[in-house]
Amino acid sequence: MTLALACSLAVPLAQAEEGDADQLVASKRQADMTYRQLMEVMGASLAMIQEGIVRENAELTKTAADMILKHPAPNHKPWTIMTDADQAAFKQSLLSYDKVLDSEATRITEAAAAGDWLGASQSAYALTNACITCHVMWKNKAKP
Repeated sequence: MTLALACSLAVPLAQAEEGDADQLVASKRQADMTYRQLMEVMGASLAMIQEGIVRENAELTKTAADMILKHPAPNHKPWTIMTDADQAAFKQSLLSYDKVLDSEATRITEAAAAGDWLGASQSAYALTNACITCHVMWKNKAKP
């Protein structure tokens, strides 16, 4: 992922509608887990993607990418982990990053299925960068 794309991801979508984050969460199966636990599942999925690529195992890679594509929603509104002042921006970040996660997970699956391990690796790198960038932006702003 280029530096320009990484920087653009760090800036939330200014035009996102208020209901969009609610709609995104509502579109997911609700799971009995916290947002932190969801992020742990996402991190484990990313590790599985990386292992699948290293082992050139298309099924492992697809299974892990599907976990990202079809991830559930936590048992609460994700933005409630932030202070009131940060909730609107966090909602917009969720929308931005969800699009990136879906796009890269789809690319990873397609590349792995085609045996394009370099392409899968490049998309896994972009996915990893998105995860780390979002984590760095928001981790210290979450309520204790």
